[in-house]
Amino acid sequence: MPATRDEVAGWLSFQARGCAALGSPFYGSLLESAIADLLAGGPVWDILGGREGESEWSALALRLMAAVHRLVLLDEVPALAPHYPSVGGDGDADAAWPLFRAALVDESDKIDRLVRLPCQTNEVGRSAALLGGFLEVAHRAQLPLRILEVGASAGLNLIWDQYRYESSRGGWGQDDSPVQLVNMFDVPPPMNRAAEVAERKGCDTNPLDPSSYEDALTLRASIWADQLHRLSLLDGAIEVARQMPVEIERLDAAEFLERELPRPRPEVATVVFHSVFMQYVDADSRNRIQTAIDRAGVFYLRMEPAYPLFEIRLNDELLGTCHAHGTHVRWNVDSTRP
Repeated sequence: MPATRDEVAGWLSFQARGCAALGSPFYGSLLESAIADLLAGGPVWDILGGREGESEWSALALRLMAAVHRLVLLDEVPALAPHYPSVGGDGDADAAWPLFRAALVDESDKIDRLVRLPCQTNEVGRSAALLGGFLEVAHRAQLPLRILEVGASAGLNLIWDQYRYESSRGGWGQDDSPVQLVNMFDVPPPMNRAAEVAERKGCDTNPLDPSSYEDALTLRASIWADQLHRLSLLDGAIEVARQMPVEIERLDAAEFLERELPRPRPEVATVVFHSVFMQYVDADSRNRIQTAIDRAGVFYLRMEPAYPLFEIRLNDELLGTCHAHGTHVRWNVDSTRP
């Protein structure tokens, strides 16, 4: 059954608050205006109403914002460009709103098609949240890492070891990387650890190829238009990925792990990982994923919401917390185990 108007308004309200809290006043304000328009039966409801299978976890609000942002990046709604910071605009949401609303009418067919696409983002900043977990596994296992990412999108977090991280406890990674992750750590993990990635694989039901113009555009459109630092990190990661491609299989996560994990690999430490992924997975697939991991006895690293923060866990251990985009990492563990 399609969600009611009030339910969809609630989803947009949740995301509006989230955008405002996470440093995107532009999107926060646009979504507040979108809520009022939706409740009045305007073009926002024309686009978002009547959809089967949507839920509060399907990121419908972000898919709407990404659809319009994509058209802005393509210069297909030039009236909006003066207000979108991603293309040099002033970030004035009040001025942008009537033009945003008009675009929903004038470009309704394109926007409707784009909103139907699944939420597919790679948040490069989340590598900062996951870094300490990978270093912890390397420290404990004293083995090269075999990393398997489910819900990998374009695989940009699979190449976390090609980025540079800076903290109050020193730095880690490639000095000259085009991805420089600084000011991400409130309490950083130990940085004086080595880690070698021997093998990396990923899967996604709708993988993106960062070497493709269209897929790179999808990724850029999903960044909030007033968060230029995130956009810069993404562009740097796309550059790295084009130099170091990683194949992401078009495959369900449970099937992928059921195939990859049964054969023991004692020469490596296998790490299954994901970030902000489980909200898109049904209960049966969650059970299959957990069963495959438990049977294999591998390391299981994830960053998932536990509102108001996000938790970074290794197996059942809480390693730390962070914000949604991998910022404000607060590390809890300073392991000295061999």
